[in-house]
Amino acid sequence: MTAPATASKNPDQPANETADKPCPDRNVLAMDRTVLANERTYQAWLRTGLAALASGLGAVKFLKEVLPPGVLLAIATLLILLGIAAFLQASWRYSHIHVRMAHLDIDAMPKWLARAISLVLVACAILAWIGLLMNAAR
Repeated sequence: MTAPATASKNPDQPANETADKPCPDRNVLAMDRTVLANERTYQAWLRTGLAALASGLGAVKFLKEVLPPGVLLAIATLLILLGIAAFLQASWRYSHIHVRMAHLDIDAMPKWLARAISLVLVACAILAWIGLLMNAAR
């Protein structure tokens, strides 16, 4: 039979941890998890925006014979605008959480980079929408 694990006298050190291996600070680990969660949320908003943009453009490509042109243009426009809104929301949310963590000494993606990526995606979506409108006018 094996002996039961004894409880550690240090609450920051698990019972199976030896004294010569330091346990990382729980606050640092919590801050790292917060940064990673913020970046995952940012990426999720970008994926949502890209999916909406691709759906709008795909609807125009594949539903030409099924829907009237006016309805198709309205659906595509709404999906592209949803994509633009998701890109802007991604930037706003990342920046908002990033500001709350600015006083902490943690490595995170710079706020300017998140804004730049979102603005490039917004510009691409606007150009796609303009191209869609120009193509519909023909």
